[in-house]
Amino acid sequence: MRLVGVTSQVEGKVATRERPFRVNEYLVVEGNPGGVLVEVVGTYAINPLLPEAAHAAHPGLIDEATLGTLQALGYDPAHETFYLAEVRVVEELTHPLEVGARVRPATFEEVRPHLLPEDWQEAGALLGVVRGTEEFDLPEELKNLVFRYLPGEERVEYMQGVPFFLPWSKFSQYPHVGIFGGSGSGKSFALRVLLEELMRQEIPTLVFDPHFELSFEEPLVFDEPFLSRQRELADKASLFLLGHNADVRFEDLERGELVILLKAAMEGWTEQMDHAASVLWRPGDSLESYRNRLSCLIEALTYSRRFEQDLKKQEEGKDPAEERFPDDPLRQAEYREKLKVYQEFRDAGISESTAQAVQRRLNFLCYAGLFGSRGTTDIEEALKQGKVCIVRGETRKLIIFATYALRRLFRQRRDYRDGKQYGTKASPYFPPFFVVTDEAHVLAPKSTGDKDFAPARSIIREIAQEGRKYGVFLVLATQRPSLLDDTVNAQLNTKIILRTVRAQDLDVISRETDLGPGEINRLPYLSSGNAFVSSAIVRRTVPITVRASWTRSPHAEDPLAEWREYRQRQGEDLWPVVREFIEKRGGYIRELDLTQCLQECERRLRRRVNEAELRQALRRWSEAGKLKVTTSLAFGGYRWALA
Repeated sequence: MRLVGVTSQVEGKVATRERPFRVNEYLVVEGNPGGVLVEVVGTYAINPLLPEAAHAAHPGLIDEATLGTLQALGYDPAHETFYLAEVRVVEELTHPLEVGARVRPATFEEVRPHLLPEDWQEAGALLGVVRGTEEFDLPEELKNLVFRYLPGEERVEYMQGVPFFLPWSKFSQYPHVGIFGGSGSGKSFALRVLLEELMRQEIPTLVFDPHFELSFEEPLVFDEPFLSRQRELADKASLFLLGHNADVRFEDLERGELVILLKAAMEGWTEQMDHAASVLWRPGDSLESYRNRLSCLIEALTYSRRFEQDLKKQEEGKDPAEERFPDDPLRQAEYREKLKVYQEFRDAGISESTAQAVQRRLNFLCYAGLFGSRGTTDIEEALKQGKVCIVRGETRKLIIFATYALRRLFRQRRDYRDGKQYGTKASPYFPPFFVVTDEAHVLAPKSTGDKDFAPARSIIREIAQEGRKYGVFLVLATQRPSLLDDTVNAQLNTKIILRTVRAQDLDVISRETDLGPGEINRLPYLSSGNAFVSSAIVRRTVPITVRASWTRSPHAEDPLAEWREYRQRQGEDLWPVVREFIEKRGGYIRELDLTQCLQECERRLRRRVNEAELRQALRRWSEAGKLKVTTSLAFGGYRWALA
């Protein structure tokens, strides 16, 4: 192998007659002390039988300089087949690679400092194996660490290659992770693997799960070590369902948090609504007291003339409530409360329509089940125990809850760290934590104008920019990186990029990562589970294959296979009843008996049974040999007899 053509301090070309190059394999360019480690980023076979036009698809591949070097080294491009590789240095040099230098395959010890963190056994997240390292002779402690899942065969096998670890210890310097990939690329699988690594090391994590798929209750395969690993992980996750064991406790809200929730409920928020919601709030308010105050004000503003007259009577020492409801003390008390509210807020600059708009938003939050008595207390306690807290709910409700929960939890962590740093009054301890979500472009979308609905975007931006100081980190997965907020995207120091097809997304990936044109061109054709990791932590792009997770998604089952299985089982509970019915009929039944058989099945099973279900079951039992079916000549139709 020799280095040919024009080289730079970053890249060059290698030629050989011996064998084709493998994409992502590692080579050493000799000549410098210790050699220069390079990675193959493009590989080609040059055949003399192909016309010159065949090389037009790769302009510059065999230019004059490359051709001259090849001929000087004894190659005859017009009469022999040889192989070319485009290579990129692993660490940038201060001088160009030496043209004509000998090149050889790298050994594991030569690539180890670049691929394996020193503390991989203690603080590394095992995500998969590095592609192109399958031929390395690894030490025993690095062998058989990673499994590959074969979905068609429902089994796993060991993967060959150098394990890829993402060191958590570097997140204080290079925070936040993005997982980008289209449908079927393995994005959800990669997210599951990353969560399992967080769970394994008991790192507090808050997960928003809009797809109801991040559960860890079933092993990927029912073999060891998957069974034992699944049992370990199941105890380290806590599940929260919006409206049941996770909600917003109104009494815990501050003025700004209430405004944010009301703003998140519906589009069209105005400054007048902001003013009204803020003015009406009182410290210690419950949902009932705030709602009642708002309702009283709306009624008073609707009948403002009558309330103005009654306030004048009140100033004269009269009791307008007693005059209007002389025999009803309860209604008198209610009316006095309305007068009090109107007197307090009549000059606050709140119009009737504005108050009604605030009320509509408050009612929406109430009917959505977002308010309750639990708040985030259970989530906070689970985080303090080092658990992964998975919050599920309908997407819009989840966005609103995330807006509230993230602000509350981030503030607790920030208050603790600031109090410790500046020596102010110490706040209770709150741990560092990760925030993980799928469909991140819905939670923090790119701004599209004044009317876009993105209540959680501001807090996600704040965490992206300030989270590193306080130990709060983001893991954002999305199919559409081009729709993710630019500020957030720019703060993701590690990006795991799987198969991506859309041109807009490829353009964003090209601008936001250090992937070269060759890798960008490969993205639409990556196999499921293959990815590029572009990370400031490892200071380069690493191609990996994501390992098999220890657990499986509840949605992993083929829905068509599920349907076929259901059809096979449908009506099986009828068999004991039908068999007994046939026995009472002398061992057989005819078409005329089906109505009575249906009635008997419904009576015994206490459910509705239709004729189609019964006929399908009879046909299935006949095919299975439980019944013998013949044509009834006397009465027409079929005759079923016990086999």
